[in-house]
Amino acid sequence: MAPCSSPVPTRDCTELGDGPAGLIADRVLACDVADYVRFRVVCRSWRRSSADPRAHGGLDRRFHPRRWVMLREELAVPDRRSFLNTSTGDCVQVDIPELRDHLLLAVTPEGLFVLVHKPQRATVHLLNPLTRHLTELPPLTTLLPPKDHDKLSEDNVYFDGEFKAWGSGVANDDSTVVLCFSKLRMIGMAKPGDDSWNLLEYRGGGMTTAPLMFAGRFYCVNLSGIMELELGADQPPQLKVATKLSMLVSPISDSMHLVDNCGELMLVHCRCGQQLTTGYIYGRLCDAYQVDLDSGTLLPVNSLGGSAVFTGLHCSFLVPLEVFPSGTMSADTTYFSFDIRERSIFKARVYHLRNGSIQLSCNLVPQPHTLVDCLSLSNTVEER
Repeated sequence: MAPCSSPVPTRDCTELGDGPAGLIADRVLACDVADYVRFRVVCRSWRRSSADPRAHGGLDRRFHPRRWVMLREELAVPDRRSFLNTSTGDCVQVDIPELRDHLLLAVTPEGLFVLVHKPQRATVHLLNPLTRHLTELPPLTTLLPPKDHDKLSEDNVYFDGEFKAWGSGVANDDSTVVLCFSKLRMIGMAKPGDDSWNLLEYRGGGMTTAPLMFAGRFYCVNLSGIMELELGADQPPQLKVATKLSMLVSPISDSMHLVDNCGELMLVHCRCGQQLTTGYIYGRLCDAYQVDLDSGTLLPVNSLGGSAVFTGLHCSFLVPLEVFPSGTMSADTTYFSFDIRERSIFKARVYHLRNGSIQLSCNLVPQPHTLVDCLSLSNTVEER
């Protein structure tokens, strides 16, 4: 007779206790909000011992999906989206029913969706796609002058391009939302509960550049330099020069891309010039600079600390390589998204900062064949 096997001992999750469960929840949240959401769905006891994200303000940074990139792919469910964590390599699919009656204007550096309700295209919301926390903001009609309210109409076929809000985000006071419409050269500032936006218009100098919220501050680039938005309680908002440009810039042919490099602000300058390493006589070159905000200077670099940067017309982001399989991406490399002229016109796909070499694109069709294609497509913005 075979010996009876002893049952595998199991433990009830409620035996953990609120105190230890609360400590574990805090540590999980400090690492990643997606794991925190998973932790809370295990049982009622663990939910009781951890803070409900929806019970806190939508601008609470503890619950923001900062390192998650939304991928663009055809899924069976129209309002389902895939997200990739660039720090862990984890990938999740999330149902976002708010996309049924909202238009997506942008994704902020904090991982929040900037949405506008349709069909009237006036009510603005911030949505946390992982916690589903929805924050209402003032309507767009308080940002635009009355003569321009017709731009919000469904009949405006240029709405998608004019009201792309890349560069928007949460200010460092953790209570103000900065809404940027770079095509319209306007910035709006408001807090949840405000009746209207505080408007600031600015000039771009005709240069191709995308603004960025970095460390809770708004930055953009024009011919005067890297500009920083100053918000003060006792003075109107204004843009001031944070760092002057130390290179020659052509506003017609050049483009500037601000990037958050693990807590350091970087500038990628794409320009025309001689490219010798691959036999190019004339093509696109990229120069990278570390932005020293304390001294107001640009420091040329040929390394991204072993990471890769994906530059797009409206948004650029950096990806560490440690968590992805070897050979998936190259270190210290700029990958061009499908909406940028380097790829669409000059057919350049990759620029290696260390040796200045270029890899040409063999396929200009935006199809996600590889991880690099998926990431290059994730910050590609379609415009009419």
